[in-house]
Amino acid sequence: MKAIALRGILLLSLSLLFVAGMNAGTIQLGSAGTAADAGQHNSDGNTIAIERNSLWAAALSGSSWVSFGQTGRTSTPGFFVVPNGTVVSFFDVFNITGIPAGGEITVMADDSATVILNGVALMPEASMSGNKYAICSDFGIGCLAASVIDLPASVLHEGTNTLDFEVAQRNAVSFGLDYAGYVNDLVPTPESSSAMLLGLGLLLMAALGARRKSANGAA
Repeated sequence: MKAIALRGILLLSLSLLFVAGMNAGTIQLGSAGTAADAGQHNSDGNTIAIERNSLWAAALSGSSWVSFGQTGRTSTPGFFVVPNGTVVSFFDVFNITGIPAGGEITVMADDSATVILNGVALMPEASMSGNKYAICSDFGIGCLAASVIDLPASVLHEGTNTLDFEVAQRNAVSFGLDYAGYVNDLVPTPESSSAMLLGLGLLLMAALGARRKSANGAA
């Protein structure tokens, strides 16, 4: 029983030391275009910020509506209609330096989109069955209301991560993507690293001392 209790104290103490030695950072994500963020591009080339179609919801805070060309506001010079059936992949590549702790992304698209994180599909494109696309998709990811999607810590990893938004054109006219969100990133604090090592050493010394005392008592 004494050995079990000692192990429990040691594990709890080590957990507290580990948590105390971490700083919670936040990586902000938001559609802005290649010129503003070199990590953003699409399967057709550079991603650009566009004027929104007047029927779309306003862009999310910290983001802009984006596309691969002038496909948003119909009166914008150079506007063109993306053919039905076109799917363009928009990528946002970002780096995590510590331990990922999850996050979320809020998305809008015309007509709809599939959201993929590091090759794992998080939300599919809205079904075309019974979908009239009055302005954009009538349900699921669309352009009138935002869809909020969790970014699971289990799918994120240290180093390079990639969000992929596969935007689909289903019923002509405008085409675009808007997203904003964050990822929590746990990073060890330099000031606490020495304290963690010192604490670990003291805990090990205490454990060894307790074992010797127990052995002497048993003798």
